[in-house]
Amino acid sequence: MKRLHNFSFFCKTVSSTRSPRPHDAALLFAVLPYSASATAAGAASTTGKRMFMAQYLVDSCGFDQEKVTEVSKLLNGIESRQQPDSVLAFLKRYGFDDASVKKLLHYFPKCLLLDVEKTLAPKFRAFEDLGLSPSDIVHLVRSNPFTVKMKHESTVPKIEFWQDLLGSKDALVKLVKRSPVIFTYSIEKKIQPNLELLRECGLEGPKLAFMLRNCPLIVARNADFLKSLISRTEDLGVPRTSGMFPCALFALYRVSPEKIKMQMELFRTFGWSGDDFVVAFQKCPTFLQKSSMSLQRKMEFLINEAGYVSSYIATRPVLLTLSLERRLIPRHRILATLKSRGHCERDYKVTTYMVNSEAQFIEKYIILYKDKYPDLSELYASLNHSNASESGLQ
Repeated sequence: MKRLHNFSFFCKTVSSTRSPRPHDAALLFAVLPYSASATAAGAASTTGKRMFMAQYLVDSCGFDQEKVTEVSKLLNGIESRQQPDSVLAFLKRYGFDDASVKKLLHYFPKCLLLDVEKTLAPKFRAFEDLGLSPSDIVHLVRSNPFTVKMKHESTVPKIEFWQDLLGSKDALVKLVKRSPVIFTYSIEKKIQPNLELLRECGLEGPKLAFMLRNCPLIVARNADFLKSLISRTEDLGVPRTSGMFPCALFALYRVSPEKIKMQMELFRTFGWSGDDFVVAFQKCPTFLQKSSMSLQRKMEFLINEAGYVSSYIATRPVLLTLSLERRLIPRHRILATLKSRGHCERDYKVTTYMVNSEAQFIEKYIILYKDKYPDLSELYASLNHSNASESGLQ
């Protein structure tokens, strides 16, 4: 501004003087070249900083030459290695490998501008106070680099909010590990309104905790989506007052309307009516989460080999949630073997021996007959290697 003022004064001097003096011309050329040289010097300085950061990103952060130009433009304020080196050293101390650092910097290159002591260290300490180990923190940042970009002042209140909501630090740690994006959502604009909507449906206390543990991002979705989900649940015969409502809501959150239609068609081929499908959903909504191929194979086994009628399975849909290879086939064939030898002749309810815990099944159907039929143990092991080894059967 001072030089512009001098230039203006010079112009006035020239205009008021009839014959220009030699030193006037000298003054003119003394002013104008200075401005041009300053601009050139500034441009050269900026170019030099970019070249420095571009080379630094390649040498220290593993960036490719073709991708480094755009990132280096955002880091013009760095003139020496001291600042970025301090950030990289801090990240390395927490266990970030080269790939993790590169991913973080691709998303948030200005991380290299952060003050370690004032910004990064307090944020990471907050995660440690939450109960996350250094490896957990690396996983959190890799999964959601936005957590580093967030201000420390906004991160801590979100940690406190979720911990109070879930009731324990351990529950919050599990939530963060499963859904690291959870801290990116606004509590006031997104989470609180959806929580109120769920509470209107009677989801309080343990029911709400169940929903958040198993499906935390349901409260981060659009409010219209959540309202539609509630409506679909009620349309399938599960009212808000039902104890099965949280489970049904969770199941429909995981399964699209298109997939449900496909599964309804699948079960029609096995003789289910629309009412059969609704009854099955009301009793065990989570069977919908299984793939169509898995459901088809289980239905074929239960009808063709185990001999159960289709409508019987509709009233016991929990069977469709059990593993075919590790539960349904091995247990059915053990019972069939015992029946062929004159035992278990009465009609055992399929849900009794299929739903029993592994220890209960072995005690009741293997160990009880061990002296008389020692081959049962080997047969069961051959049918289900994983269950046999876990139970100590040889």
